[in-house]
Amino acid sequence: MKILLIYPPIENEISHISLKNVDKQRGFLPPLGLLYIASYLKKNKDFDVKVLDCNVEKITHQNIDIVIKEEKPDIVGVSAMTHFLIDAYKVMTSVKLISKKIITVIGGPHPSIYPITSIRHPDVDYAVKGEGEEVFYELVSAINEGLTDDKISKIKGLASKLLLDKGLKDEEIQLVRIKNLDSIPFPDRNMLPFNKYSSILSNSSSITTMITSRGCPFKCIFCDRMGKTFRSASPEYVLDEIESILNMGIKEIFIHDDTFTVNKKRVIEICQSIIDRKLKFKWDARARVDCVDYDLLLLMKRAGCSRVSFGVETGNADVLKNLRKGISLEQVEKIFRYCRELKLNVLADFMIGSPGETMTQINDSIKFVRKIKPNYVQFSIVCPYPDTDLYRLALSSNIIKTDVWKKFAINPDINFTPPVWDEFFSRNELEIIAKKMYRKFYFSPGFIVNEIKKLKSLKELKVKIKAGISLFLS
Repeated sequence: MKILLIYPPIENEISHISLKNVDKQRGFLPPLGLLYIASYLKKNKDFDVKVLDCNVEKITHQNIDIVIKEEKPDIVGVSAMTHFLIDAYKVMTSVKLISKKIITVIGGPHPSIYPITSIRHPDVDYAVKGEGEEVFYELVSAINEGLTDDKISKIKGLASKLLLDKGLKDEEIQLVRIKNLDSIPFPDRNMLPFNKYSSILSNSSSITTMITSRGCPFKCIFCDRMGKTFRSASPEYVLDEIESILNMGIKEIFIHDDTFTVNKKRVIEICQSIIDRKLKFKWDARARVDCVDYDLLLLMKRAGCSRVSFGVETGNADVLKNLRKGISLEQVEKIFRYCRELKLNVLADFMIGSPGETMTQINDSIKFVRKIKPNYVQFSIVCPYPDTDLYRLALSSNIIKTDVWKKFAINPDINFTPPVWDEFFSRNELEIIAKKMYRKFYFSPGFIVNEIKKLKSLKELKVKIKAGISLFLS
C-alpha cells in the first residue's frame, strides 16, 4: 500500500493583512506534522510512505497531477490550515480526478476545528481531528486489513462520510492528543530536501524546525492550540533528536514549541545536556517573559541559543488584561533588559487592533517598542480566529455579526476576508498603521546598521535587500 502525504501549493491563501510580499521573503520551513505521521507509519508497519512539500519543490496546482500519477498512491493525506484550505481542497480534487479509488484524508488545524464540515466536501473521504499520528495509523491499518464500517467507527478522532447521516456536530468528534511524546519516532527529515529550507532570520546555510512539547497551558484570549493540555518530551528524547539533526549537517534549529520554557527544570536539563555533550549549533525558541529569568537565559545562550521570541502583544497594561495574557509590562521590560545584557537577540510580537485598543493605546505600543529595544519585531493585526475565546466574544458582542468562519469552512471562497476587531478602526486603517510601524522600525538607521554588522555573505545581503524592498512596496 502506497501513501502520499502532501503539503499543498499555497496559491490561494486568504490573508487579513496586505503584507503578502513580506511573507514571501520569510523562507520555507519543513512540514513537521506530515513528517511525524510518515515516521510513525514506517515505524509501526513499515508502510510505503512519501512526503511531498509542494512549495519548496515548486510544484503547482497545474502540475501536481503529474506527481500523483507517477506515485500511484492508494491513500493521499493533505495538511490543511484554514488560511490555505482552498489549496488543500484543490489537491483533493486533483487526486479524485485521477482516480476515485484513491482514498483522501485531510488533517491539520482546520479539520481539527471543522471535521464534519470538512468531510462534506465531495473529494474528502476522511478528516482527522487533533494530532494525527495515531489516528492516521489506525485508519491506514484498517484500510490495509479490509475496511469495514465497524472498524472505522471505532477510530477516535476520525470523521468519515458515515457520520453525515447521524447529524453529528464538529465539536462532538473527539479531539485526539498524544499523551507520551517519547513514544513518537523523530520526524524523518531525510524524506524531504532538507537543504532547501531557510529563514530570513537565519544566516545559516541549512536550518530545520523541531517540536519538544505540545499544547499550551495559558489562557490568552486570541488563540487555541488544539487544546490547553501541555505535554513535553523528555530531555533525553530531545537531545537524541538534536544529535540526529546535527548528523545530517544541519546547522540551526528553530524550536517551534508554543512556549519552550513552560517547565524551567526541563529546559535547564536540556541546555546542560547540550553543553555536556559539546553539541555546537545555533537555535532559537518561543518563550514567555514570566517563564524565564536571567540565569535561564544565560544558560540558554551558553547552550547555543541565539534568539528568543516573546509575545509582548501591546505596550498598554489595560489592553494586556483584555487579552488575558497574564504578564505585566514590568516583566517585559526586565526580561528584555536581561536579553540586551546577555547580547541575546530577541523578537517581540505585537498585536494591533485588540479589544478596547484606541490610537492612544497603539501609540503606547510604539513607545514601548522603543523602550524595550528588540532586535526584531512583528506587528500583527488582531484576527478573531475560529474556536477562540476572542471569536466567541466578537460574536456575542456583535463585533462580528455572523459565524463567518463556519460559512467559509462550508464554502471556501478566495474572496473571503477574515474578520478583524473593528471596534475603533476599519480594516484599511489597521493595515495602514501596521505598515507604518513596520517601516518605522525596519528602516531606522539603528536597525540597518546592526543588520549590516551581522552580514556574513553576499547572498545574505541580497536576501535582506529583497525583503526590505518587499516591505517598502507592501
